[in-house]
Amino acid sequence: MFFEEVNAGYTFKTGTKPITGTEIDMVAQMSGADLPGFLDDEFAKGWGFKARVAPGAYLIACMMGLMAKQGFLADAVWTAADGISWKTPVHPGDKIYAETEVIATKEMKRGGGLVTYKWIIKNQDNNVVAQGQNT
Repeated sequence: MFFEEVNAGYTFKTGTKPITGTEIDMVAQMSGADLPGFLDDEFAKGWGFKARVAPGAYLIACMMGLMAKQGFLADAVWTAADGISWKTPVHPGDKIYAETEVIATKEMKRGGGLVTYKWIIKNQDNNVVAQGQNT
């Protein structure tokens, strides 16, 4: 899907992606965010979670991957983000998907343009995990 095919009001829902403990381990260690809340179930339970949690930045990357694999702005570059908020933790074994709604487009002189869209990441129980707005 290209810029010319997207208009304000367009909505898109991705397929689902399972989040594994191995992925959380790798992302936490490769990014340097090897914090106990991401890597240790008992530590995370001490914070009131049911198990260790997935890093939020990883969940956004998964959302972007799901969108691109299914054609939504697959050739785009993310230039801005606003109002990102986290609502529900994601644990190993959870599945996520995203819903988006285009709220504005702006054509650029060089071709293509900017697409601003709201997004929501949800889990397998349809609970909101995170939400925000990207351009």
